[in-house]
Amino acid sequence: MTLSLSRIFSGASHLFYGITSLFVPFYIDEFIRYGFEDFRVLIGLSQVVFGLGLLLSRSNVKVTIVSALFLALLMTGALIVRIMIKDDSIQSLPAIGYLILNSFIFIKSIQSLKTVK
Repeated sequence: MTLSLSRIFSGASHLFYGITSLFVPFYIDEFIRYGFEDFRVLIGLSQVVFGLGLLLSRSNVKVTIVSALFLALLMTGALIVRIMIKDDSIQSLPAIGYLILNSFIFIKSIQSLKTVK
């Protein structure tokens, strides 16, 4: 149950953020602040794709694993960028939280794959 709720929450969050980063001026400006304006569309689309992967992968644990892994990697990069631009810990908290959440989904999904075999 915890894994399912985590997948839904993370998937919906990344789907929402990915879409807003493509169209909402505030989030577009944030990518400029991060120094990643040239990668905004790629990052936004990646969040949409992998967020959908978490939401739609109920019966395919391999899709969950890949989606959670890539989102955890994106959040690792986001955290590194936050540190490099000297954001405070409150500003960095979402990246830390989603890194932990997606890592949890990844690890639990790997474990569930091993128990199926």
